[in-house]
Amino acid sequence: MATSGGSGTAGLPPHLSAQLQRPEVRAALEAARAKLAVQQAAAAQAAAASGSLGSTAGAPVGSGLQQQQQQQPQRPSAAPTAPAGASAVARTNPIFGEAAVLSPDKKVDREYTPVLADAIRAPTLEALAPDAGLPPVGDLFTAARPALPAYLDNRGGSGAGSSGAHAAGASPQLPDWDRDRPFLTGAFLLEEAAGKGRDGSDSSTGSRAGSRAGAASAVLETYAAHVQESLLVDDLLYAFLGLSGTYVRARPVNAPGGARLGYEVVPRGQLEPALQEMAGRMLPICEYVATIQRFVETRRAYEWGLVCQALAGAMRHVLQDWELMVAQLEHQLRSSKLTLQALWYYVQPPLSALKLVASLAADASARRLRGAALLDALHARCSACMGDAAAHRLALRLLRAAAEPYFAMLERWLGEGEVDDPYGEFMVQEDAGIKHDSLSADNQSAFWHDRYTLRPAYDSLTGEPLVQQPAGAAAGTAAVPPTPAGAAAAAARPPPPPLHDVPVFLQRQKQLILNTGKYLNVMRECKATPPRTLPLGTHLEYDESGKYALAIDDAHRAASAAAMELLRRRENLAGGLGVLKRYFLTAQGDLFLHLMDAAEPEFAQHAGHVPLLQLQSLLESAVRGSSAAADPDAARLAAAFDHRTIINMLVENQRALAALPGAEAAGKATPFSKLKPTTPAPMTASERSQIGKKRSARESFMLSYEVPWPLSIAAPEAALAQYQMVFRHIFELKWVERELTRVAAIYGQTTGLASRRARMRARRESAGSLAGGASGGAGDELAESLALSYSTCQLMTHFFRQYLLYVTFEVMEPLWGAFERQLQTAGSLDEIVEQHKAFLRRLMKGCLLSRKVTVLRALLGLKDLALRFVKLSDESAALKWDQLEEEVEQKCLAQGRKPDGRREERLLKATLARSALERQLSQPQFASSIKELRVGFIRRVQEFMGALADAHRTAHSERSDTREELESLLALMSRLDFNGYFSAHGPSPAAQKEGSFAGAGGERMTVRFG
Repeated sequence: MATSGGSGTAGLPPHLSAQLQRPEVRAALEAARAKLAVQQAAAAQAAAASGSLGSTAGAPVGSGLQQQQQQQPQRPSAAPTAPAGASAVARTNPIFGEAAVLSPDKKVDREYTPVLADAIRAPTLEALAPDAGLPPVGDLFTAARPALPAYLDNRGGSGAGSSGAHAAGASPQLPDWDRDRPFLTGAFLLEEAAGKGRDGSDSSTGSRAGSRAGAASAVLETYAAHVQESLLVDDLLYAFLGLSGTYVRARPVNAPGGARLGYEVVPRGQLEPALQEMAGRMLPICEYVATIQRFVETRRAYEWGLVCQALAGAMRHVLQDWELMVAQLEHQLRSSKLTLQALWYYVQPPLSALKLVASLAADASARRLRGAALLDALHARCSACMGDAAAHRLALRLLRAAAEPYFAMLERWLGEGEVDDPYGEFMVQEDAGIKHDSLSADNQSAFWHDRYTLRPAYDSLTGEPLVQQPAGAAAGTAAVPPTPAGAAAAAARPPPPPLHDVPVFLQRQKQLILNTGKYLNVMRECKATPPRTLPLGTHLEYDESGKYALAIDDAHRAASAAAMELLRRRENLAGGLGVLKRYFLTAQGDLFLHLMDAAEPEFAQHAGHVPLLQLQSLLESAVRGSSAAADPDAARLAAAFDHRTIINMLVENQRALAALPGAEAAGKATPFSKLKPTTPAPMTASERSQIGKKRSARESFMLSYEVPWPLSIAAPEAALAQYQMVFRHIFELKWVERELTRVAAIYGQTTGLASRRARMRARRESAGSLAGGASGGAGDELAESLALSYSTCQLMTHFFRQYLLYVTFEVMEPLWGAFERQLQTAGSLDEIVEQHKAFLRRLMKGCLLSRKVTVLRALLGLKDLALRFVKLSDESAALKWDQLEEEVEQKCLAQGRKPDGRREERLLKATLARSALERQLSQPQFASSIKELRVGFIRRVQEFMGALADAHRTAHSERSDTREELESLLALMSRLDFNGYFSAHGPSPAAQKEGSFAGAGGERMTVRFG
């Protein structure tokens, strides 16, 4: 063979001669020679059958046998061609297309007919490499039981109630005899190869030679060339089954990615170089088959999951097709019709198919893939084989088989809302410990958000959770050391969102899949009949055209429509959410007026001195005395204590909402579990001693509400916590307005006193009395103090009243009206949840709770100044009428007479009141304190207006607000300073630097003519 190749290239140019010496070219030439030999053999047999029929009839038997032995070395290297009609009934083999092996049996010939033109193709250099070109195999051949993915044990110990969180020991185990019998599991081949690698002996334990009663195999060089070839072909066929033969033996190969099983030719003497080279080309097939067999054997275990088991079953079918071909080749060998060259010709087409399957097995074993990760690897290989039709069909066959159990789980989830995932492979995981009928209301909203979640993805080798990479990060780029500023910015940046354990071909539909099953579970928990989301007889399976995506969309549409109909009609979704507006947005105003009047003594005390049950009883009595008495939902209201300030509550809100869902997948930390509302709970001893003596009961008062199921889905705990923030803010400002109104009534009682003093001063001045002049000066000071106090009270009352009017009529009512309209047109429950979140986000922004902190701090500073003014007015201008009445009675008794009628009693009481007010209000400390509070309030208002202007300017430049939100800020500034009073009283330097508040939106408000 070698000499023919050399003589054929003697007269060619050097470059053509070098190309003909390439292995792939030589293989193609040898395949062509094999084809020519087949044609020549067919022609010779046809001539012999027609010409030697009469001459051989009378020949002796011995001469015929001798002639047959002499002609045996010149026997053709391939089987004869099939009959004429055989091509019409040719059977296709899934491994290598339409090429099959001929059989001498005429019936088999009509069934298995090779199409030689399609089978001739030169193997690549990668396929002819000695190491077979396989990727690393991990511990596939080194461990009796290959290691499971690292995250299985970690996830198995995290949450006893979650489905799919199985440790290795939680799955059913195969019996011991399945592992202890090496000839049953194929472990004998590994033991033999390892034994030979350790001591170098020619051990044949478990091999075919060892089964022949220990008889020593003969040396190949003692046989003739054609006998050597037959023995080598026989041993290759045996090794093609993944076993170790006499002359083709398995050996361990130490590779970087893990030791694997290789094959080598052991001639036991001198072997012809042509036979050695031809046999060496077919050795990778043995390794491919051994790798596939080992993968199939190890992935039978339950802990690897249904996807791995399905893939192992599909690979076992491929091996069965290959074993069928080996049986056909062995039949030809027994018929003396198969040579080494013909064997190489026949195994070239299935070589690439076996390599594809073996490379998939090696990759899955090295990376410990299971579940969705294994499906991703199969999908990637299927996409990479688009240019090779045969390889693509085989990869698609494996992908469909492996995805069959996954789509069965998907079909049950979409149709019934049940998670049928015994080994933790499905994309949806269930936490059975969360139930809506729990004693506490916390788990009711968590039933929708946390009971069914997307399974987080973990690294199979390290067990670490996988996160999404930044959009600008390129794979394979060298890491640049960050600067200190960059490190600080990276630390302040929120963590990247996690990846989910979802197959790549279902990534776009993962939210639809998750929500479809959620809808069905919600309807089942509401004692309603779930709809039929999948047509009867529908069977989901992987399809390259994406038909399963259409079925998923239809199922989601049907489940969503049924769930929305249930919530709108039977559960009264709009009315249930309207309860939150009535009580937390203080739309039920008379209720809180009754509560403020009834609980005023308790609100003035420290929180540690007021029992929570007492506040609860006062709240219930206020409900009964208001228009909310006929509302059955008012019974769910409860009083609670929350000792945080509004600033601290907002800081925790921002932290919770900045965390992305699933950022800490192991602990299931999501915004809905981080941001918790305040619930009724008695104060501990430490809280009563530390915080209870510092904050009043009014400052710690919080309204709580138990949202009923299933409305808690649309109003989760995070939403209720934001409602409580708005309630605390509005309740505090309403309390300030109430107190200022009460103080204004107190000052209203002094108007007559001031006017009488003025008339007395005028009469004394006209009489020219010096004493009257002095008394008139004191009266002027009292009148000025009263006028300044009253005007300051009106100034503060105007500010807070206008702010509350703005919040009520320009923020809450328009936003709630738009939200109610969206509730009627929403198509899914998730859309309602998102719209509710958007409503709360805009509500908090309109109430200035989520604007710049300088705006809120300025507003809280104004509230503190107003409360200081109320306290000063109560101490100085308030009269104790009970004491005045007692003093009137004592004076009358001292004079020995009773007051003559009610008019005399009233005049005496007014005289005493005027004298008491003169003593309290004529002090210089009162007038100076009032002036200080007034100046400080005007300055704080100017700071507040400047902060509003800055917030408007920033939002307008960054385009972070809608036009309505920007115009609402301008409307608030116009309300507060409608007559330019605050602007005229000396704006602060900061306001002068930034410009007036009207300049913040001047470009939008100015109208030019001409």
